[in-house]
Amino acid sequence: MLNLIHVRTFLTVTTTQGVRAAARQLELSPSTVADHLRQLEEHLAAPLFVRRLGGARLTDQGGRFLPLARALINTAGRVRNLVHLPGLRIAASNNVGTYLLQPYLADFQLKSGLQVEQWIGSNPEVIARLEQGEADLAAMEWWDARPGFIAQTWMRERLVVIVRPSHRWARLGVISVAELQTEPLLGGEAGTGTGYLLRQKLGPLADSLVILDGFGSTEAVKRAVRAGRGASIVMESSVADEVESGHLVALQIEGIDLAKEIKLIVPEALPASAPAMTLLAASASWAGISGASSFS
Repeated sequence: MLNLIHVRTFLTVTTTQGVRAAARQLELSPSTVADHLRQLEEHLAAPLFVRRLGGARLTDQGGRFLPLARALINTAGRVRNLVHLPGLRIAASNNVGTYLLQPYLADFQLKSGLQVEQWIGSNPEVIARLEQGEADLAAMEWWDARPGFIAQTWMRERLVVIVRPSHRWARLGVISVAELQTEPLLGGEAGTGTGYLLRQKLGPLADSLVILDGFGSTEAVKRAVRAGRGASIVMESSVADEVESGHLVALQIEGIDLAKEIKLIVPEALPASAPAMTLLAASASWAGISGASSFS
């Protein structure tokens, strides 16, 4: 295992161009500095310095190691800052982060005094950030129960079919799955929370739906529906403003309870005092916040 203390000594010797000068700066004995260099060279199986009377010059191998050594020390400093940072890093799937989380995070930030750093992206990207330690907590539209994490259902968000006011379905209120098969559906492709849910609820019938993908966001989908390019299935909260203003019409699907269970996910074995666990505990009291949906 590479010793970062030895790497720091290497950088100091490089900067001061000598073992004795580095020893004075590091407040170590020259023999200790020399020992650090010896152990580092043994670990890397390469000479890093040519030692001369009164100084030390980098070898070719030492020159190649220099930028890597700087990166290692910089990364170690960032890790320390992140561990001690009084804040919380959240990764949220696009719709959850855009349409659901904001009032709750504002409430949590106010009551806890913790700063919240939010990142929004696709469901696969959110999972990747959580697994790679780039997020302390994830908020997603679905979860596949992979080991090493704890998932808690936060809220249940209903899905609706949306069309423009002049569409032939606009006055129906409820449509059948058979009718749904006759209209292009914008978005809801594989990899999205909606696509996952449609396949779960409709089974083989989901394959008969005409799905047009590539829109990239719910905002783009809403614009396309308003323009008359087809219908879509979206979270009810994401079209609340457009439905209220009359720019879109929301419909139910007959005989199908189409709703997403929004999940909050954290790594296993976190201490109760961790910011992510504090938010997880606080989420139970969020039902009274404006815009809340039903909780499980």
